[in-house]
Amino acid sequence: MREPFINVNDLILDVKSLSDLELKAYLESLSDSQVTAFLEANKNAAVTAVTASKATNYTNASNMLLGADNSVTSAAYYLLRTEDLTNLATDLNDVTSKQVKENTINKQLADRQYEINEWSNSNKLDTLFFLQVLFISLTLTAVFLFLMKNGLLPYYLFGLFSFLTVAFAVIVLIYRARFTAVKRDGRYWNKQKWGQPSK
Repeated sequence: MREPFINVNDLILDVKSLSDLELKAYLESLSDSQVTAFLEANKNAAVTAVTASKATNYTNASNMLLGADNSVTSAAYYLLRTEDLTNLATDLNDVTSKQVKENTINKQLADRQYEINEWSNSNKLDTLFFLQVLFISLTLTAVFLFLMKNGLLPYYLFGLFSFLTVAFAVIVLIYRARFTAVKRDGRYWNKQKWGQPSK
């Protein structure tokens, strides 16, 4: 009975054995000079084939080494470029942080200057308001005095009107001074009152 599958390894060994036997029979049929010439030709062909194979392998290895070197060089350039970009991003971050700090400081300074200007302007307006009240009070007192000197206003009414006018001016002065000291000065940082340290 025939086997359905052939063992390939056994077949290869059989073919090699047959080839070796055929070569041996061929060499025995040749003379010594023909055997030497045959061996020389086969030796030269083997040396040429081995030399060509080594040259091909050397060229392939050289090309692979050159490719690996190019890859390493490219990776080094990529690393250098990445480091440059990282440094650039760090510098941009530092500049941005510095600008944010400067803007914060400038805003605080602008706010402080605005408060100082508001306080100063409010003081000037309060002074002008009180001087207007004082001027009106003195003008009314002068009118009352004129009317009293001409006999149109009795002395006791002159005293009453003058007292009320002066009292109004003093009340306005006290109210504005108190408003400035308590309400407005307490609101602005440059005029805030701080407790004295204990000794």
